[in-house]
Amino acid sequence: MVGDKIKIKLLKESTYGNVGEIIQVKKEEAKIIVEEERHAEYVKKDLLKEAWEEHKTSKPKTPGETPVTKQEAKDKLGKKVGVDIGLDVFTRRGQIEKFWEEQPFFYDKSKIFYLWDKEKYNWVISDEVDFCNLIYDTLGIETINSKAKSELVEGFKQIGRRHEPKQIKKSWVQFKDKIYDGRTGKEVCKASPDYFSKNPIPWKVGTSEETPTIDKLYNEWVGEDYKETLEQVTAYNVTPDKFMQRLVFLVGGGSNGKGTFVKLQDKFLGEDNIVSSDIKPLSENVFEVAVLYGKLLCVMGEVSSDDLKNTNFLKKMAGEDKLSFQFKGKTPFTKPNTSTAMCLTNSLPTTPDKSIGFYRKCLIIDFPNQFVGIKEDPISKIPDEEFENLACKCLRILKEMYKTSKFTNEGSFEERIKRYEDRSNPVMRFVEGRCEEIAGEVISLREFTNVANTHFKSNHLRIITARQIGKILREEGFEVGNRKIEGISSTVILNLQLKTIKTTRTIESPSQTFHEERLGVTGDSSSFNSFSNQNLAKLKESFESG
Repeated sequence: MVGDKIKIKLLKESTYGNVGEIIQVKKEEAKIIVEEERHAEYVKKDLLKEAWEEHKTSKPKTPGETPVTKQEAKDKLGKKVGVDIGLDVFTRRGQIEKFWEEQPFFYDKSKIFYLWDKEKYNWVISDEVDFCNLIYDTLGIETINSKAKSELVEGFKQIGRRHEPKQIKKSWVQFKDKIYDGRTGKEVCKASPDYFSKNPIPWKVGTSEETPTIDKLYNEWVGEDYKETLEQVTAYNVTPDKFMQRLVFLVGGGSNGKGTFVKLQDKFLGEDNIVSSDIKPLSENVFEVAVLYGKLLCVMGEVSSDDLKNTNFLKKMAGEDKLSFQFKGKTPFTKPNTSTAMCLTNSLPTTPDKSIGFYRKCLIIDFPNQFVGIKEDPISKIPDEEFENLACKCLRILKEMYKTSKFTNEGSFEERIKRYEDRSNPVMRFVEGRCEEIAGEVISLREFTNVANTHFKSNHLRIITARQIGKILREEGFEVGNRKIEGISSTVILNLQLKTIKTTRTIESPSQTFHEERLGVTGDSSSFNSFSNQNLAKLKESFESG
């Protein structure tokens, strides 16, 4: 065939006659120019408009003349213009089949068009406008005319349905142009239009697992103990098979690496495989769920308690349940979710769902460290070789996870419940562990807030305002109101008292040794620090002079 693209522009109807006569009559008008492929500019414009369709209905003009057979017409026309052209190229179906050879496409039962991306080796959602532009660019067929466009679009649908690719296995993972089985870690095949692959990772698989720059970042963000957990999350993100059924919560204050970890995922997985959304629109807007279709990772921001009034959708996102996808103007369809749900939050919201079914899906990873004054983007410093080696490492980790079905450090069901509750309602955890309910006692809300926030900060939990703490305590049944303490009006918590501890410190002077005893509240690390150096000097002086 001359050229890998043959431009064909159909001409107006011609008089009846055989193929040779039509070509002779139209040769000057068509200005057919054919050049050799090796030297080539492809066939430039203008062949015949439905020449073969007219020839098919023509009759011999002289007695005894034999009509030209299809094969003879094909050979004769091909020889005349110097190319091998099938007769169907002059029909709409033939034109679209010719287009499919140049650009694979298909049309599914949900009325969605797909085109094969030759550079990224995957199927991408398209529409009829793209198709019309491509057939004009590829074959030179005019698509502005409404009748021609209507015929072409209908042809795309019918022929596209015939070329629907085979579904891939859930455990298959695509890196660049090769497909691997996550269960075995072995290569399965080359990516091609024969398989419906939508999630290529834009990196080839490296030859080793050496990722020193990435390892250093993981250690800085979560420490050596949780480094392996982050590696497992990264490996879990590459597969569309959400067999672990987990919701990933990255918890910590600002400037602690959560956002940078997501940037790393974005560069590794590819921006086409990541989407950003929130629980509320996903659970309330029927069209918002469509943003998850064909994605590997869904990143969500702060999740509020209102978002968790109904946890059904969040639990569906965690795993292998089917979601209903609906694009505007298309037929709704249901398919399993393929994206990992990852929430970046300063603290976890309280949940009314106290079932094991909810808590067991929660994988909580603390980002306890804070990084101040960092101006350079650490992800830009990671060499490409490390991303290729990370792909190699992910295949090995994914294979192990299929066998173990667990994440490192996630704990038992009971530990997951405690871990979630400690981070979702730290005020009540503080009350249960550090306070006593005693009738008639009162404590200033401001004092309670100061001591509680000291405890929260030391445990890498979010700081909570006095107003928020007062609201939480009221909702939990505590009485919070205004009272006068030593003649001064103050907001207090009734029938609650901070637990006190007795601490002892030995103080030595040149002449004698004495012990200081001090009462402090549980969790107040400043019991001795609040004792000023001036008071301590006076105390020593009094003992020495006595």
